[in-house]
Amino acid sequence: MGAACCSQDPAPKVETTNETPDEFTATAVDTTPTLTITFRTNNLHDSAKRVVNFKQSPLGMSFSSQSTPIVIKDVMEGGEAENLGVKQGMVIEKIGDEDITAVTYSDAFASLKSMVEKLPQA
Repeated sequence: MGAACCSQDPAPKVETTNETPDEFTATAVDTTPTLTITFRTNNLHDSAKRVVNFKQSPLGMSFSSQSTPIVIKDVMEGGEAENLGVKQGMVIEKIGDEDITAVTYSDAFASLKSMVEKLPQA
């Protein structure tokens, strides 16, 4: 006439296998800073665009200071810009995601300078 305090049911079965779990592949993430600049191929607003990702400084290009739009004046032979296909006469339209066509030269240059400073030196 007593009550059982514990279940009399057998313990649940646990299945074991010799299979290995799916393998996870680690993918290396490139943490190298990158400066993305969008160029117009010429001074016309509807000209073709070219997106260039700089990964080191110096960039290897020059432009006239204090004037907008920022037009590439010189591309240094063997420099990063030349290696990435930047040509004399191209116009900087964006620095990263920032459209610089409607900002002052000082603001555009400050943005470019701060981004270049994050790049590793060649």
